[in-house]
Amino acid sequence: MKHIYSFRVLTLLLLMFSAMTVHAQSTISGSVMDAETQELIPGVNIIVLGSNTGTTTDFDGNFSIEASKGDVLVLSSIVSQ
Repeated sequence: MKHIYSFRVLTLLLLMFSAMTVHAQSTISGSVMDAETQELIPGVNIIVLGSNTGTTTDFDGNFSIEASKGDVLVLSSIVSQ
């Protein structure tokens, strides 16, 4: 009886953990544009703070990245004038 109870608790914990990891990350997509001119900016680096996850905006300024709720995205770009 004790083994059955332990197995049920373990199964319940595994199911809860699996559900949390499935919903933990989602795809964030968008565009990066200049605040003054409203022009889309290609080549902007976007990383999830504190991780190795990153991407770069495409020629049209669009991006897509995997991140969790509460993650901070850091954007950087080298601009020549």
